Amino acid sequence: MIYELRIYTLKTGGVRELERRFGNNLEIRNKYSKMYGFWHTEIGQSSQVVHIWPYENLQDRVDSRAAANRDESHRWPPGIIEFFERQDVEILKAASFMKPLEGEYGKVYELITETFPPNDVQDVLKAYSEAMPAREKIYPIAGIWHTDVGNQGCIRQIWMYKDWGHREEIMDALTEANWPPNLPVAPLTRETRIMYPAAFSPLH
Repeated sequence: MIYELRIYTLKTGGVRELERRFGNNLEIRNKYSKMYGFWHTEIGQSSQVVHIWPYENLQDRVDSRAAANRDESHRWPPGIIEFFERQDVEILKAASFMKPLEGEYGKVYELITETFPPNDVQDVLKAYSEAMPAREKIYPIAGIWHTDVGNQGCIRQIWMYKDWGHREEIMDALTEANWPPNLPVAPLTRETRIMYPAAFSPLH
């Protein structure tokens, strides 16, 4: 199983219309493969949308995307390129302990991106794996992945919260639970985006 992460940086004011067009045509894309989640940034990098797509493998990704583009409705792609300033695409692999989710978990999401020396990534994931059961007793996370194609030293996590007050409660609980765990090496960089899910996002 692989996951495709797509981050679109948009022209100012483009998020709402892009989400409208995307949502109106998503039923066509879903005929060929399902989306994991779709969000837009609220704090951090501005005017961005983030979406994630699971596939069995790279060939499944190629086949699913091509089939959607050939759909007889001619409604996919959904006519959104006019809003783009930049596209970033990464192929991710889920951490072995990740539990894919779907449903209503919250209205606030946090994409945490950390970079490490590539040779240390597996040791870092092991440390997260050992600490994750205690973390998920507090509240589940939407996912944790490492880059398979792209920046080889990158680990991405998505946390979710019912609302802003719930986020504060979780932060307090994590402090008491000694989270984050002691990692074998400190991250070289750490970046956070606060995101809101689109109405059509499977995770919302």
